[in-house]
Amino acid sequence: MKLVHLFGTRRFSVVFSVKRFKACVSSMKVFTQKRNPITGSTEWDVQDENYDFHQEIARAGFADMLHDTERNKKYQRALQLAIEKMHSDGKKANVLDIGTGTGLLSIMAVRSGADSVTACEAFKPMAECCAKILEINGVADKIKLIPKRSTDVTVGEDGDMTERANILVTEVFDTELIGEGALSTFAHAHKCLLEPDCIVVPDSAVIYAQVVECPTLWKWNKLNDLSDADLDIVLKTPQKMIDCPGSAAVHDLQLSQLPRNTFRELSDQIPVFYYDWSGRTPIIMKRTVKQDFTVSGTGKAQVVFMWWELNMDTEGKIILSCAPWWTHPDADLASERPQDSIPWRDHWMQAVYYLPQTTNLEKEKEATLISCQDEYSLWFYIETEELKRQSYKRPNCECGVHMALSRTHVSYLNDGRRSKKFLEQLKEEINNESVVLDFNGSSLMGLAAAKLGAKAVYIQEGLNLNLGILQDYISANNLENIHFISELTDEVLSQVTNVITDPNFPSAILPWENLKVAYLLYQYRSRLSNCVSVIPSSCEIWAMPVEFQDLHKISIPLGRCEGIDMAVFDGLVEVSNSRNISDADIEAQPLWEYPCKCRGEPVQLLSIDFSNLKPAYAMDGICEVRKPIKDEEQIVNGFALWVVWNIGGPQSTGPIVPPEVGQRVAWDPHTRQAVKIFKKSYDATMPFKWKYQAVCDLSKGQFNVDIDLVLE
Repeated sequence: MKLVHLFGTRRFSVVFSVKRFKACVSSMKVFTQKRNPITGSTEWDVQDENYDFHQEIARAGFADMLHDTERNKKYQRALQLAIEKMHSDGKKANVLDIGTGTGLLSIMAVRSGADSVTACEAFKPMAECCAKILEINGVADKIKLIPKRSTDVTVGEDGDMTERANILVTEVFDTELIGEGALSTFAHAHKCLLEPDCIVVPDSAVIYAQVVECPTLWKWNKLNDLSDADLDIVLKTPQKMIDCPGSAAVHDLQLSQLPRNTFRELSDQIPVFYYDWSGRTPIIMKRTVKQDFTVSGTGKAQVVFMWWELNMDTEGKIILSCAPWWTHPDADLASERPQDSIPWRDHWMQAVYYLPQTTNLEKEKEATLISCQDEYSLWFYIETEELKRQSYKRPNCECGVHMALSRTHVSYLNDGRRSKKFLEQLKEEINNESVVLDFNGSSLMGLAAAKLGAKAVYIQEGLNLNLGILQDYISANNLENIHFISELTDEVLSQVTNVITDPNFPSAILPWENLKVAYLLYQYRSRLSNCVSVIPSSCEIWAMPVEFQDLHKISIPLGRCEGIDMAVFDGLVEVSNSRNISDADIEAQPLWEYPCKCRGEPVQLLSIDFSNLKPAYAMDGICEVRKPIKDEEQIVNGFALWVVWNIGGPQSTGPIVPPEVGQRVAWDPHTRQAVKIFKKSYDATMPFKWKYQAVCDLSKGQFNVDIDLVLE
């Protein structure tokens, strides 16, 4: 469906809609089945019949692509050149736009003088929206809109197209370039829809790779030994997890936000794959390429960074690059923050591929990068003179970690700053008479309690993948007295002296969904001893107004895009974002990748003491932000929210140092924060107010927060 092509892929945008049934009512509602991450239960909800579609629209983060001025202008200029070339050759310019979405590129083609334009869009609601956009822009009679996939379009006297096109314009790319089916789309178009001497926009593409050592990112891939503050190993990582080749799944990141001191370049940028979209050479669906390179720095090859460039025109003069700042052709390397000098986009980021096995490389010596490609994905290997591979098959997880846990969750488990504090607290509270209950089987803290001498540890876990991981740790560390239970009995609860739960559940998307620990404690409160010890001991929900540098572009309305009226589409998104249809008002984002400035002091919205749980909590308030000290233009365009857990002291899942008003915020990279983005920016050079209402119902496992500016 073209939605992804048009809007860009948004990480962590999960919809828990499993089944849809038509309700027998005249308003045509549907029942949606949603999983509550706090209670773990499945709940039915009545929604608008187009709920799934509106969820897709609201969560897709479309606007950053259509607000991508560089992309738009380079597509437009390349289209103009292609149409001029056809006319200079005495031919009509017959344009085909595959996956037209809003119709932006088709309208550009008309305005550039195309003789005919055919646009196809398979997603019916999007095609209907496109038709209205063509109408209000006065080009409906100049563009033939076909509501089909390009592979279903027919050519002939009675077909969808009477003749083949001689210009193709399309944008079917993702961060991995080929992950949305670009190879098959172009191959079919040349075979069935295009003339042999056609011009394609873009004309070609190049994928670049760079071999690096990056211990920071490696923590997103493999579990390290669990060590305490004295660096003594508490739990050894099982050998099968150390040897596991991992997953070939791409890890898309804003690499320009990765601090330069966290990685070492072991190679220059290497062009690994060239794609000729023009049809002059065949498109290869599967291939392996070996390239020798001279190692640029001594280190351990752990990761391959990848990005790509599009050659928009036939002469290669118009280039659109997705490179990180240190190798971007347009970066101002002399500026204070060169990463801010290149075009920002979230629909096309950079990709990280974790090598199946680390390899030590020595500066100035030769090594070989093996780049593998199938129809939809890439993977890489490294060879040296001493190390040769038996095969280059696509890596698949053999240890369970890469199937059971997200990359963010793996990095959380590897966060020594957090785990060392947890272990310190365990050492203070655990003794050989302790009977421990752990609600989170995706954590290692229950096993750590057993290693520290607990009499017995009960871990509530029912997922086979998580159980397999824990069993491997038990075997590798010779642990005993650990019991896995799916349901808690009075017999077990009556023995418990300590409840420990690492507040980071795999099912949680938004920060407060980890309140599952508070919900479970409340449900079992009458069956647990009054003197039971609980880790964490409390939590707080915090929020502050911010100025996002770029992230707001995923949500702000288009208005006019390159002079084209997009009000119809803005209206569609506005409907989708309304609370009656979509639940995307607040979403989760890894804010370390998205710079922002603090525009008001952080405020505690809610506090929950786990030793004195109440059935419900409710707080509201109005907060006033004073006039900033610096007399310069400042804006506010959103809120950031996070949770602080008390585990032997505060542990923030938000800022890792106290934010200062007017300064950039340093965010915890191992968790995701919640954000609310305004539809427009507001002046923050004068005092302003904001309001909130936070409600937590532990009896039902529900949490809601409403936060907004007070507009006067």
